[in-house]
Amino acid sequence: MIRKRLFPIGMAFVLFFLSILAVGPIAQWYVSSYIKAGVIETASEGQIPSLFGGTLLQSMALKDPHVVPMYGSSEFSHGGPYNPAKLFAGRPTGWTPYLVGHAGSKDLIQALYAGAQNLKGKKIVLSLSAQWFSGNGIDSNTFAANFSALQAYTMLFNPSLSLQTKRDLAQRLIQFGDVKKTYPILAGLLKYYGQSDLGSNIMEMVYWPAAKVEMSALQIQDALKTIQVLKHLPAKEVANNSRNSSQKALPSWSVMQQKATVDVQKNETNNPFGIGNKFFNQTIKNAQKFKNSAAKAHFYPSPEYSDLNLLMNVLKDEGADPIFLIQPVNGLWYDFTGFPKKQRQMYYSHVREMADHFGFSLADFSSHEDDNYFMDDPSHPSEKGWLEFDEALDKFVHQES
Repeated sequence: MIRKRLFPIGMAFVLFFLSILAVGPIAQWYVSSYIKAGVIETASEGQIPSLFGGTLLQSMALKDPHVVPMYGSSEFSHGGPYNPAKLFAGRPTGWTPYLVGHAGSKDLIQALYAGAQNLKGKKIVLSLSAQWFSGNGIDSNTFAANFSALQAYTMLFNPSLSLQTKRDLAQRLIQFGDVKKTYPILAGLLKYYGQSDLGSNIMEMVYWPAAKVEMSALQIQDALKTIQVLKHLPAKEVANNSRNSSQKALPSWSVMQQKATVDVQKNETNNPFGIGNKFFNQTIKNAQKFKNSAAKAHFYPSPEYSDLNLLMNVLKDEGADPIFLIQPVNGLWYDFTGFPKKQRQMYYSHVREMADHFGFSLADFSSHEDDNYFMDDPSHPSEKGWLEFDEALDKFVHQES
């Protein structure tokens, strides 16, 4: 009699559990079905932080063969009309970027962006910044501001990633107290995930049901956030971005370079460092106090290289077709502050070696450190700099894989 009662109770529990797990994916599917042409590009131009930790819009972008995901950080807020989201709006050369990231989206965060998606055969751009490669790597506050538990869960359940890659990422993530404090279920799963001993295997199975439920809840949150964002996207911009690419043609790259150089030149007149007037007045003011202030600074060694290696392993496992964008620093300013040139060259060289080891493409602009008007401030590209990036990326997108 007891067994007869236990069976329907057990079945009811199983069905209830499965229905909870289904709610998250269904919510994301429902929202994605209402995303129309032009929405992804408009959201990308808006650089909306609340979407960076989600998976819904990124997944939608990846399904469009004419959208190229670009993972980066604060450089996405520079470039003016030559920012790629603006220059390639309307797909004038047949493609448009989907920008993901803002200040602090370093290699470990980019590894989560990539690890939470299906990138097989997909062209993808990853923008690197030298200033990430400090002695301590990504700090706790920067990590907490950019971390996504939903992406961490999705990464763990991504069948494209090898067990070793997922295990390495899991062990890296639990080094941060914010994960343990804010997401104890996730932290428990990360701790025991993929370990070889029986005790860890048992604990992983114990955490698995609760982790699946929490992941479903996070998917629902992502869907709701996406709905809120879509409601407030400018209808005019959505309409403009949905137009056929034939309605917009770019001038030649040489013509745009001439105009960008003139425009930047007008904005860099109050200092000899190739820094925009506004930034110089607001941030630097008295340059002499910075002279030789970075004589002991370094880019190598840094734990950031291990995070970059994790990112590259994610891309290799998934079968992506990436290009790594090496931005230069502002050589004039870095020389003035005494930042050792040898350290800068070691950073550039090591990134090149890592990309070559994995067989990944490079857009290497490290030789442009001292170019006039290439930079906007000590570490971000100007309109001219971004335009040169754009030309290299456009060539990459149109290359046969």
